[in-house]
Amino acid sequence: MTRNILLRVSVAILFLYFAVALLAPFIAPYGATAIVGAPLQPPDSEHLLGTNNVGQDIFSQLVYGSQVTLIFGFCSALLSVSISTCAGIVLGYYGGSVDEVVCRVLDVLMPIPIFPLLIVLTTFFNPGVVQVSIVMGVLGSIHGIRLIRAPALSLAETPFIEGAKSIGASDLRIMSRHILPNLMPIVTVKFVTASQHFLVMGVGLSFIGLWDTMTVDWGSMIQNAYSGGALSLGLWWWILPPGLAVVGISLALALAGYSLEESFNPRLEVNRI
Repeated sequence: MTRNILLRVSVAILFLYFAVALLAPFIAPYGATAIVGAPLQPPDSEHLLGTNNVGQDIFSQLVYGSQVTLIFGFCSALLSVSISTCAGIVLGYYGGSVDEVVCRVLDVLMPIPIFPLLIVLTTFFNPGVVQVSIVMGVLGSIHGIRLIRAPALSLAETPFIEGAKSIGASDLRIMSRHILPNLMPIVTVKFVTASQHFLVMGVGLSFIGLWDTMTVDWGSMIQNAYSGGALSLGLWWWILPPGLAVVGISLALALAGYSLEESFNPRLEVNRI
């Protein structure tokens, strides 16, 4: 019961975030970069979360910033999981020497931390948000390939797969119609956890200014508030809203991943009982 409640609460929170991002032009009263008031104006009826140091409406920035933040996190996760799933299924299904070589290469690449590597790459090449999202998705797929490969290898040796081969089913059909559906629980959990990981990582990269500083997202909002002295001046309405927004969606994704993992893995339920 508790697991189902957590899942429903997390899905409701995520739905709220996506609704805000999709309806941003209708929800935000001003443009994300429009100067609409006096600098450092506290919250009032005209500016629900006050203004920043240049007179921009913080509520509008928070709403529009959800678009970049969510797109970055979920697109990176989608690319990462797509690469991991395709490569893992192919390696697990065919096996052989190619599988051994790829696994040894993955063993070498897996210990490399993604975040410091992204800092180095963005420092030297100065990519945009789309480029960083692609690079993050590719790098993040390294761990997922091994995760998908193991159950795919086990499924490839099961009798029903051998039966499909014996009646002349093509390799592509077997992988897409028989192996992939059985891996969807793992893929789903991996996508949720990767979304949380990449979303927070994207906020961190934006906070330290490693992509276009003109892009309004939650990381740049926190960075601007921090560098503008929001903490020392006690301007809670400037730094607290984007921080709480990041914590809220990160917690929702964590709860969703936890709930789905227990739902898809009966052994966790047995151990908990």
